[in-house]
Amino acid sequence: MTDVLHPALWPTAESGRAPLPAATDVLVVGGGIAGTAMAYYLAKAGVEVTLVERGELNREASGTNAGSFHLQLAIHQLSGQGAAADRERLLAEARLSLKAFAMWQELGEELDGPLDVHLTGGWMVAETAEQLRTLRDKYELERLAGIETEVVTGAELRRRAPFLAETVVGATYCPLEGHANPLIVAPLYALRAVQHGAVIRTRTEVTGIDVVAATGARRFTVHTDAGSIDAHRVVDCAGAWSGELAAMAGLRLPVRSEGLHVNVTEPRPRLLTPMVQHIGRRLTLKQTEQNTFIIGGGWPTPEAARPHRYPTSWHSAAGSTAVAVSVVPALADVRVVRTWSGVIVFTDDFSPIVGESERVPGFHACVSSTGFTFSPLLARRLATYMASPSPDRRFPERYALDRTTP
Repeated sequence: MTDVLHPALWPTAESGRAPLPAATDVLVVGGGIAGTAMAYYLAKAGVEVTLVERGELNREASGTNAGSFHLQLAIHQLSGQGAAADRERLLAEARLSLKAFAMWQELGEELDGPLDVHLTGGWMVAETAEQLRTLRDKYELERLAGIETEVVTGAELRRRAPFLAETVVGATYCPLEGHANPLIVAPLYALRAVQHGAVIRTRTEVTGIDVVAATGARRFTVHTDAGSIDAHRVVDCAGAWSGELAAMAGLRLPVRSEGLHVNVTEPRPRLLTPMVQHIGRRLTLKQTEQNTFIIGGGWPTPEAARPHRYPTSWHSAAGSTAVAVSVVPALADVRVVRTWSGVIVFTDDFSPIVGESERVPGFHACVSSTGFTFSPLLARRLATYMASPSPDRRFPERYALDRTTP
C-alpha cells in the first residue's frame, strides 16, 4: 500500500489556488466525499473534469461527521408514519446500504490507502414498547432486503450487552456496521483524482451560473470569485448548500440543512466494541481505537450565516451526552474533552437526489442525507452514467432532481 502520508505525494496548497481552466467538460462543485469521489471516478473513466470548492477540501459535512456506516435503518430515515408506511422506500434504502457497505470493504484497496475501515457491529436500542415495535417492524424490512439483523431482549440482551442501561427494553444487532476515518477518505479521493488528470481548485466559490444553451459543447458559464469557466456539464455536490447552487441554474431541490454536534471524551479502558444507536432519540456512540468515545446523533447547533461556521452550544453538547449516559451509564464520569459542529443535509422526502435534470439538461446532482455511507456508491454510479449514458443506468424516479420543481 502506498505511503499516502508522505508529503511529496500530495498537491501543494498553491496548486489548488492556481488559475481556473477556461473550460472543462464536467465541473464538479463541492469538495466533500461526494464531490471528490465524482472527480475521481470521472477522471478515471477518461472524462475531463474540474472540481471547485469554496473553502478547503473536506471541511464541512464529510470531514466533521462521526464516520459511521449505517446499515440498519436509522431514525433519520423514518418519516414518523411507521415503517409500514415507508415500506418500499425503506426496502430500497436497505438494499442500497448493503451495496454501499460492500463497496466500502474494497475502497481502501481501490484508493490504495488506509481508510481505517473497522467492522465492529452495531446495536440500535429501544427504551419504550413503541420503540421496540419500530425495531421489530424495521427488522422485517431489513430481513427482506438481505441485511443480517436480530432483535434481542431480556436476559439475552443483558448477557450480550451488559453495558446497556436497565431502561433499554430491547435492541437490534447488526454485525456489519462499523466506521471509517472521515478525515482521510475525501482527501484520498481528491489525490487519486488529480493523479488521473482531474483539476482541483480550492478557495473558489461559485457566484452564478449562466445556462448558455440546452445543447452544444458548452452549456454553462459558471462564475466564481476566481474567474469564470465554461462547462458542458455541472455536478452539484454541495451537500447542505446544494439547493443554493441549483437555484443559480433555475432549479429547486427538496433539501434542507441542519448544524450538528459531535463530542469526544477522554480515553477509558475498553467498554464498547460495537456502535450504539437509538431508534427514538438522537444518539450514535462508538469507542475509537484510541479508547476515546465519540458521541453524535445529529444534535442541532444554532444557525450561522457564512462565512461563520455553525457554533457549538451547551444545550446540544449536554443533551447528546445525557442521552449517551442514560443508555450507557458507565459513561457518567467520563469527561468530554472536545466538541465541534458539522452540518448535514436532509431531503424533504428522505430519498437521495442523483442524476441529471430534464428541465436543465447537463445539470446533475449527487446529494444524500446518509452521505458518508452512500456517497461513494452514488458518485460511482453517476460517473459511470455520465461517462457512458445508457437507459439501464438511469436512476429511480424518486431520486430525480426535478421532482419538486414546477
